[in-house]
Amino acid sequence: MLFSYLLQLHGGAIVKKGNMIISILFVLIGIYILIEVSTFPSVGGGQITGPDFFPRILAFTLIGLSVLLFISSIISKDESTTGLFDIYAIKAYITMIGLLVYMIVLNAAGFIIATPLFLIGLIRFYGMKHYPKLILSSVLVTGIIYSVFKLLLAVPLPAGILG
Repeated sequence: MLFSYLLQLHGGAIVKKGNMIISILFVLIGIYILIEVSTFPSVGGGQITGPDFFPRILAFTLIGLSVLLFISSIISKDESTTGLFDIYAIKAYITMIGLLVYMIVLNAAGFIIATPLFLIGLIRFYGMKHYPKLILSSVLVTGIIYSVFKLLLAVPLPAGILG
């Protein structure tokens, strides 16, 4: 029923109504996550980071971004649409395929190898041609992510062939 309603709309109205519906759906998912996270066991000892820390942050982020999407959909006067085969859509499809390949390679190669290679490819695909900057930014982002998750928060990352 919802899908047939969206098909009856024309032009940018489809995108606008779709964004509003999706934002409401994601707010509800965020609320559900918060309810589920409240049942997680408490670590105690005055620690901030427990098993509920990241899911709670992600839920609040999801709710906040969904509210922003809803508000921007109401305020927006842009009625343009993007077709399934526009250049931006094709770039998004290629990015999704790249993410799938990255997820498959991640366990085999490991985080330290797969992530900078993925980032180099992705950043190059989106137009950066200065290779020293490209490599430096990819290695730097990988190092920051590794430091935060592996060293600071003790979250295990795939070691792959290095581990």
